[in-house]
Amino acid sequence: MKSLSRLGTWLTGPTGVVVCLLALTLIYLLEAFKIAPPINNGALTASFFPVALAVVMLLALGGVILADRREAASGEAGDEAGAGESDEGGDNRGDAKVAAWRGPVAVTLLTAVYIALFAHLGYFIATFLYAFSMTLAFATGRPSPQALAFKALVAGVITLLGYGLFELVFQVRLPTPWI
Repeated sequence: MKSLSRLGTWLTGPTGVVVCLLALTLIYLLEAFKIAPPINNGALTASFFPVALAVVMLLALGGVILADRREAASGEAGDEAGAGESDEGGDNRGDAKVAAWRGPVAVTLLTAVYIALFAHLGYFIATFLYAFSMTLAFATGRPSPQALAFKALVAGVITLLGYGLFELVFQVRLPTPWI
């Protein structure tokens, strides 16, 4: 019964987000393979980047799961060693875990919004908003007007570099509302 309780705690906690992302990434990878083989006759196809992205995401999620399991194992060993000691810092650890998950959750939500808006707004607007939002998601505190201007400049450069990479190097046509 204790192991079932641990499983429920594991799935409803921050690791549950990782499990959901893992399932979605596996579905995404399978769907990407349905498009075409990633490489055909020595050339990259439309499925290469989705497959590469899914593989990188799977590796990252695997790393998160392993780190979580190691932390849980070391926490159990520490709990057994210090069973008689008071735990004054327990609340701080919980706050630190929540703060550690804010970034990944923000990235996931911003990416979902980006994907949803990409075809409607076009590459330039959607990518600029996505890159700008990502810089804000990882900012500490309230940014000054100069910092916001710099973040907007960085988002613009990222957008232009991405456009150049896909249009000129990979020759992938990106959606633009004016064409």
